[in-house]
Amino acid sequence: MGVSTRHLSLLVTFVHVCRNGSFTGAARHLAMSKAQVSAHVRALEAALGVRLLDRTTRRAALTQAGRDVLNAAEHMVTAIAEVSRVAESKEEAPTGVLKVGASIEVGALLVAPAVARLCLLYPNLQAELLLSDARTDLIEHGLDAVVSVNAPKDSALISTRLGTDVEIIVASPELARIWQTASEPKQLRDAPWIAHPSIPTSARHYFRNQRGGFQRLSPKHARVLANTGDAIRSLVVGGAGFAVVPRQMVADDMRSGRMVRVLPTWFGRKVVLHACIPSRSHPPMRVKLFLTELRNVFRISGFEAQYAAAAPRHALRVFEQPLQR
Repeated sequence: MGVSTRHLSLLVTFVHVCRNGSFTGAARHLAMSKAQVSAHVRALEAALGVRLLDRTTRRAALTQAGRDVLNAAEHMVTAIAEVSRVAESKEEAPTGVLKVGASIEVGALLVAPAVARLCLLYPNLQAELLLSDARTDLIEHGLDAVVSVNAPKDSALISTRLGTDVEIIVASPELARIWQTASEPKQLRDAPWIAHPSIPTSARHYFRNQRGGFQRLSPKHARVLANTGDAIRSLVVGGAGFAVVPRQMVADDMRSGRMVRVLPTWFGRKVVLHACIPSRSHPPMRVKLFLTELRNVFRISGFEAQYAAAAPRHALRVFEQPLQR
């Protein structure tokens, strides 16, 4: 026996099982049940007359025949996807499902308004937002784009720089008064700190001042760990500790007096916001329009050329502007 064009869907399923590393992952990516995915692989094995995967209760491993079939099928699946992208890129209106990943704050305050504007303009467009402060792999999750701080070093991605900001030290007014004798970052080493769990407590923060001075700050310990920007902001406002955050992320909190900038003549590392897409020749129309709308959100929000994860009212200004196709 052998495969024919009617077995293409089986080959596609097999490739995604291998790419995702599991039947469950492939089922999620293909919007199928795990039982359907398993049935596809069994049907492909029957058509080829060979075993492609050695299965146990915990995992599935490629056989030698499976590796050979995967190598050939990968080229076919990539070609099919490229044909679809070429067709989509020529469409006058976007179709399909726009899938975008971002951190929770950036997603809620920048990506969501951009996607909402697109949905208003193009009723046939659907969208999925994957928001997480953990690292999101664009290829693994089958995303059209990821909006992230500092572009990943990955040759499989094309990165578009959206804007920059700088990190600063902040605290509640009450806590800042307690430590008001500190005149440089290293003097805050023993202060209570709030940190993200993905950043080691002992991690060094580098600061420069307006006179060209340079210092390293390694907090002695973190009093509280929090895995979202919103939680870190709330903890700072509540007086739980100091934090190093992008300036625009807390701009409204500082304007309102809920928190203050500590050591205002010292600046931390530069933060760069990027939109990343797969490095392919013909991105779908929905991706092109999303990147355009994302830039529009930056411009309308007043944070063009800045890291714009600021207070909600800045992002929501985009809905006061007229929509144009």
